[in-house]
Amino acid sequence: MVKGEKKIYLKGFRSWAEISRKRLRENVSLIYDFTGKDVFAVVKADAYGHGAVNVSKILTEIPEVKYLCVATAEEGKELRKAGIDRDILVLGGVLEDEIECFKRYNLVPVISDFQQLNTALKHSIKKVHLKFDTGMHRLGFLTQDVNTVLEKIKKLQVEGLMSHFPSADTDPEFTKKQILVFYSIVNTFQRAGFYPKYIHLQNSAGLVYNCDYCNAVRVGISIYGGKPADNFPVPVNTVMSVKAKVITVKRLKKGDTVSYGGTFKAPKDMDVAVVAFGYADGLPRELSNRGYFLFRDRKLKILGSVTMDMTIVDATGIEIKPMDAVTVIGKDNKNEIYFEDIAKMCSTIPYEIMCRISKRVKRVVVDE
Repeated sequence: MVKGEKKIYLKGFRSWAEISRKRLRENVSLIYDFTGKDVFAVVKADAYGHGAVNVSKILTEIPEVKYLCVATAEEGKELRKAGIDRDILVLGGVLEDEIECFKRYNLVPVISDFQQLNTALKHSIKKVHLKFDTGMHRLGFLTQDVNTVLEKIKKLQVEGLMSHFPSADTDPEFTKKQILVFYSIVNTFQRAGFYPKYIHLQNSAGLVYNCDYCNAVRVGISIYGGKPADNFPVPVNTVMSVKAKVITVKRLKKGDTVSYGGTFKAPKDMDVAVVAFGYADGLPRELSNRGYFLFRDRKLKILGSVTMDMTIVDATGIEIKPMDAVTVIGKDNKNEIYFEDIAKMCSTIPYEIMCRISKRVKRVVVDE
């Protein structure tokens, strides 16, 4: 961790990702203030590329975060071995050959079908969250199975009931129907004498909907500063800034071509910088001849094809030299490249761009 520095320069690494402790904590607080509900923080997929262990250590300092959510037992094991003692919910459920891992590391499974339910009963896994399919048709008990589920769970501690939104950012009417369906399921459980501690349905995109009967939100992209929709009402800020060093600077003559395939041809004499960041580091090749980096509030346009380990940018008229650090994603003085910006250029979603940042990009927590 680097304390009290607005800028860092990481020796020995060609690229690194600065994870802002301050912004992460502020984002969680903003979400809690907006919803008034307990927070289940999603840290699966290495915390969306931010580094699950370091991010989880920060999140456990926040009392409103009641659960850390992972996709698999192995992800939960990684957190436990790093000393994380907060409750961990495994969203992908429990498989037969994972029982030992669940028990040894005190992981809580999401149970979403009868096979998993029988596995939990067989191996005396007591505390579970039950998931119902209200329209996504991925994981979850079917709504018509509610009564059968109720008959089988008497020996379990059903700590939570949950479902999931597939289209909260694109289809309000479908989402509102899901809210009503899930409300009916919750009522059925309560009439049968089951009052789970946590009722959670809303993801980041779903925060804009009224779900008064739920007391927790299960959020991922928004705690990292990603906005699931243009009208997202919570003013979260990007947590990760990715930096990379310049390897060399050189002069091109008019007519020179750049990178594999020569897809860029210099229209005049110009300067270029070669930056130590490519698609193996997580930069989409779709940014070839389209994207840009930042350096001292100046945009450095990407020239030619993004390659595996390096990207060439226009440095004409800019004082830049080898070992200087440019901003690939995130904040650079007054300017910022958002994950949403890159996602739009690549016709994808910010989640994917975050998760693309590879392991060889060193993660470092900063206080700013």
